[in-house]
Amino acid sequence: MDNWWNFLYLHLFFLSIVPLCHSQTGVPLTQPTLLSITPISSSALNVTWQFASSTYDQSNLIQIYIEFYEFYYNYGPIITSVNYTFTSTNKTITYLTQNFQLVNAFYYVCFSSNSTNINSTESLFIQTCQLKQTCSRLNSSICPQNAFVIISYTNVSSNSFIIIVNWLQNLPYTQNTTTVQLVNNGITGTALASTQNNTYISLPYRFSGLQSQTNYTVNIIINYILFGNSLTDVINYSVTTSRSSNLFYTGDILSFVICLVHLSFLFS
Repeated sequence: MDNWWNFLYLHLFFLSIVPLCHSQTGVPLTQPTLLSITPISSSALNVTWQFASSTYDQSNLIQIYIEFYEFYYNYGPIITSVNYTFTSTNKTITYLTQNFQLVNAFYYVCFSSNSTNINSTESLFIQTCQLKQTCSRLNSSICPQNAFVIISYTNVSSNSFIIIVNWLQNLPYTQNTTTVQLVNNGITGTALASTQNNTYISLPYRFSGLQSQTNYTVNIIINYILFGNSLTDVINYSVTTSRSSNLFYTGDILSFVICLVHLSFLFS
């Protein structure tokens, strides 16, 4: 099993260090642009890309490689590859729908291309990798956007709340840094003691000194290492503080005064 992981890491490392270069003879080379990798069901992903305009692209040959690293809790990865070769006059394929055997699994998708020209000895290589998860088994319209963490909250009061970053366990990644802060004022949450079970490692962060009945947007930045590459996800999460425990608010007092004046007219 260790040899398998070593082979996988070396393979990804090799792809990541291939240089990006332009032709020394002045021939403009371009690469396709990855537009999106979208879960469309509980067992399928849609990959879309577009080619550069032919008005300035002089690539005679463009090769596209799409690699899917499929894994689940305590399972995988399984590697599936799809390759395309395009000429300057044949760029008709701009999307791929890939179906898988597993349901609601995780996918590390690497999209790469290599552009060349017969008048040049150089090539242009680029690679982009993204982490995705296919949709829910029971509801194909529910497709997770941030695969390795689930955000929750607890202990909401009029001036404080706790955000919990729940990292899924038993997956082939290494947790790195976690930053939790308020978008409203940039205050960073105070880290509390972590807990864990067979499913999650839970990291709680407390925010205090807040305004009552106020909606706060929390910015959660998570960093992790997957198959030797460092990845970062940014999540926005909203929490509204509760009403103050004071007997009266200013609005309540005004309503009470108006009610008393009205009653005084009725009984005068």
